[in-house]
Amino acid sequence: MGGMRTEVRIDGRRLWGAGVATAAIAALAGAVVFLFATKVFDVTLRVRTGSSSPYEDLSVVQVMVVAFLVGIVATGVLHLFLRFVPRPTVFFFWLAFLAMIAPLSLHVTNTAKIWLCAMHVVVGLVIISLLEATASRVRVEGPTTVDPMDTTRAL
Repeated sequence: MGGMRTEVRIDGRRLWGAGVATAAIAALAGAVVFLFATKVFDVTLRVRTGSSSPYEDLSVVQVMVVAFLVGIVATGVLHLFLRFVPRPTVFFFWLAFLAMIAPLSLHVTNTAKIWLCAMHVVVGLVIISLLEATASRVRVEGPTTVDPMDTTRAL
């Protein structure tokens, strides 16, 4: 005879729906910072894709695509954390925070570094705030029947 226990499940549909929306908002936020830097302050953001490659101008489309992809990857990471890590939003916050300061290691001008950091911080805060708010809403608790003969699950 099986027993009952409460199991936490993740509503993947809602999580990934929110993740796509978050990625789109992050892309727009990145575009706003980029356009603010390039149009208002007349800054040319030049980056290198490799240590020996030449500097290239960054475009608003590149910023939006990368920000969108980062939002999608962040959703996947959060999904994994929600399933396998205790206190997943704490781990998620710290991982995202470390990703936000990554531009400090780039070989670019100081002006470009400041604007790239600003872009990362804005995009990162959008992703962190929206996905962490979503995390509490996608956890579904419900009773699960446990087979006493199943030795692969802890009771």
